[in-house]
Amino acid sequence: MGVLRIQQKEQQDVAAVGAKLYLEVAGETLVMGTAATERVKEVREVTRQLQAVGIPPMQIQVRGVEISNRTGLLAKQQKARFLLVVEAAPELLPQVLGVLADQKHVDLQRLEWIFDDFEVSLRLGAKAMQRARQRAEAIAQAAGHRVVGVLNASDTWEMPVSTVNLQQEWLGQDTQRASRARSGPLEAGVPYTSTHVFTVQLTVDFQLE
Repeated sequence: MGVLRIQQKEQQDVAAVGAKLYLEVAGETLVMGTAATERVKEVREVTRQLQAVGIPPMQIQVRGVEISNRTGLLAKQQKARFLLVVEAAPELLPQVLGVLADQKHVDLQRLEWIFDDFEVSLRLGAKAMQRARQRAEAIAQAAGHRVVGVLNASDTWEMPVSTVNLQQEWLGQDTQRASRARSGPLEAGVPYTSTHVFTVQLTVDFQLE
């Protein structure tokens, strides 16, 4: 009787199934008007346009609101900022980016790719176990033993996060964008997508006799 420990690693490229876009709608007013009222109108408008290109309402969220007021001797200043998160399938990104490019006070601050690793983990886990068993049987046979069972088994996953943070210097440029004709979908000529390497590490203790 004895125990043979086998470690087996399996990897596979996984494509993103969606993306989260983190947006800021911000601006300020002096003397007349309220920045909060103007910005919330823009939030409603960009939400309406995103729904028009196929984004369901439940995939558009207002995650934060910031409003500040300052009153001086000659002027009243109000600043307002709304933080939105939009979830979109990769095939809708050209339309979504086209909508965002047409807004005056909307900045895309971060893009986070979404991966569905569960199904991949099932396939790679089974594959790793099959190969670990094959290795164990080959080693046991060479040593004059045979595999009769599994005493212990454990696996770990490695799931990298794929996030694109845009530079603040770039975000600050062209903040006074004038109204213009709709630019339409931003087709890049290649798909908007991302991949990462999903890794399963399996450790198995086989019982020998």
